[in-house]
Amino acid sequence: MRFGLLALVLTAAFAFAQSAYDRGYESIRRGDRQEGIRQFSIAIKEDPKNAVAYLARGSAYYSLGDTSKAIADWTQAIKIDPNYADAYFNRGLAYNNSGDYSKAISDYTQAIRIDPSLADAYTNRASAYYNLGDKSKAIADYSQAIKIDPNYADAYVNRASVYLEVGSYEKAVQDAKKACELDECRLLNDLQAMEQMEAD
Repeated sequence: MRFGLLALVLTAAFAFAQSAYDRGYESIRRGDRQEGIRQFSIAIKEDPKNAVAYLARGSAYYSLGDTSKAIADWTQAIKIDPNYADAYFNRGLAYNNSGDYSKAISDYTQAIRIDPSLADAYTNRASAYYNLGDKSKAIADYSQAIKIDPNYADAYVNRASVYLEVGSYEKAVQDAKKACELDECRLLNDLQAMEQMEAD
């Protein structure tokens, strides 16, 4: 009898935590990030092992510019679930955007280890490598992102930009043309304008 009551209490607590999470998600969808954070906090209080709620609250904090709280929540999500690729990815994004490229690379690498199909993790890690001056690793990661998603226009544009910097003009033009086929023509237009100016 006691175990049945305990199971009922635990089931009710989980249901309440899940409904708080759902209310938080709905609040975020409506654009009310503060209410979303409040609801995700309730979900976490009711179920402290809810890695998804930590991920969501961290994302809400990050969208409000509170990087330190976002990183703390994503770190907690990783502690709860060490194989949570999205938590590594989000934390890597925060590190990348705040200039901590080595930590960003580490987190993107973990996200890729967990889910090798994350093309965005490759492009973001490429950006971090580029910012650290490692253009060959940047090109390799952009290439891997393109291999995963051959229609990833930004990966073509970014790889083309790096190709230009390393003197591989033909490869850059090839990537710019492919990106333009995918409706991202800004780099190709710039290259064509440069060619026209040189011809004049």
